[in-house]
This record gives sequence, structure tokens and C-alpha cells, in this order.
Amino acid sequence: MTIAWREAMNTGDPTIDADHRHLVDLINAFEAALAGGGAIEHKRIARVLLGLVEYTGEHFKREEDIQLAVRYPYHDSHRRSHRDVLKKLSTIVGDYTRTPDGPERDRMVRDLGAFLKEWLVDHIIQSDLRMKPYIQQMQQQKVLADKRRREAVAASERMAAEKALAEKLAAEKV
Repeated sequence: MTIAWREAMNTGDPTIDADHRHLVDLINAFEAALAGGGAIEHKRIARVLLGLVEYTGEHFKREEDIQLAVRYPYHDSHRRSHRDVLKKLSTIVGDYTRTPDGPERDRMVRDLGAFLKEWLVDHIIQSDLRMKPYIQQMQQQKVLADKRRREAVAASERMAAEKALAEKLAAEKV
């Protein structure tokens, strides 16, 4: 069964949310290779797995950078969980590539599919959504800072215009 993206899975950060959607797509592609007409498409599985491991590492780096930017207090434990998942994925991929075709390899792939879905949904819902208030707070601070900057520019422009007018009036009196 494929994973359907729901708006409730959004963290509020467009980069993280786009990454999560892509991870859902990769896991759904993995699932499709499992369910492809009875026989497991191992070449397709291998391609998806390698892409998944590579993209997951990139995503974790982006996510951890965002956590630092929003001062996420659980960054260290979250980073450790990322490292644990990457180690587990690397071990699984290694075991998969060393296992010859047959029932054991098929079982391994099905177990991996279940693990991937469970991990992704749990990771997003239980871990990443905890970042949402910190992301929202940072976004609100950016909006407020941008508003203050615009107000300061407008005030500066008003003062410059008033000064120019005062200088013009003073020059006319002379």
C-alpha cells in the first residue's frame, strides 16, 4: 500500500516538506517495484534503494541545518537518530547486495519495504513535526524583521525628503 502525502505532514519549511514528499515518492517507487506483477523487480529495487540512501543523507543534512537555524532544542538527539537510520540503511543495502536471488532476498526486500514506510511516517509525524513551532517562530521573526526593515527604510526616506525640503526652503529665503 502506497503512502499518501497529507497536509498534516507539513513541517512548515518548504525545503523539508519537499524533501519529505520526495522520500514518500521514493518509498512508493520501492513499493511499486515490490508489487510489480508478482515477481520482485530486483534491478529496480536496487536503483531505488541506492537513490533512497543517497537522498536520505542529503535530506538529513538539510534538515539538521534548518534545525540549527531555528534553534531546535532536540537537534543533537535528532541528528543521532538520523545517523542510526543511515547506518541501518547502509547495512540493509549491503546485506541485500550480498544476498543471492531467491526467497531469502525476496523476504528481505519485503521487510525493508515495511521498515521504510514505518520509519518515514514515524520520522515525519513523531520527530519532524516537533520542529513545526520552531520553524513557525523563525518565520514570524523573519516577517517581523522584514516589516521593521521596511519601516526603517520608509522613515529614512521620509527624513531625507524632509531634510531636502528644509534645505530647499532655507535656500529660497537667502
